[in-house]
Amino acid sequence: MGHIFYPLETLPLQYDIVWCLYPESGLTPGPIARPSLVLDVRVNQQQKIGAVICTYGTGEFEARHYKEDLIIPPLEYQALGLHKPTRFALGLNSRMQLAWGPKYFVAPEYAKSQNLIIGGLNGEQIDRMLERLKRRGLEPYA
Repeated sequence: MGHIFYPLETLPLQYDIVWCLYPESGLTPGPIARPSLVLDVRVNQQQKIGAVICTYGTGEFEARHYKEDLIIPPLEYQALGLHKPTRFALGLNSRMQLAWGPKYFVAPEYAKSQNLIIGGLNGEQIDRMLERLKRRGLEPYA
């Protein structure tokens, strides 16, 4: 059975936040939809399919995360459509390229009426993320 893909015109933009069944092991979709930050978007025009390179969001924080990852704090999370302060992991091992389709991208039950795209980072948040990547010695996607 082949994969089902969403139309290319529904692809999120770089630095959007989407609902994702982010894999916990291998490429098996995770058990719950969680916010995921889109780091880059890929398109295969010939096959008319898309993919996103993304990282997971979590509500779990440790002191070191404030220097390494992008933290969306209490005063910012609601404007992004998030329901609590969120940390987006920025390490290389936290990035995955996933096909843009219902295998990985679905809203949780309580948000089924919402769009798959929750919101998008503003300029200050993007700058904060780029600073964290630089601190880690990592390059952002162009």
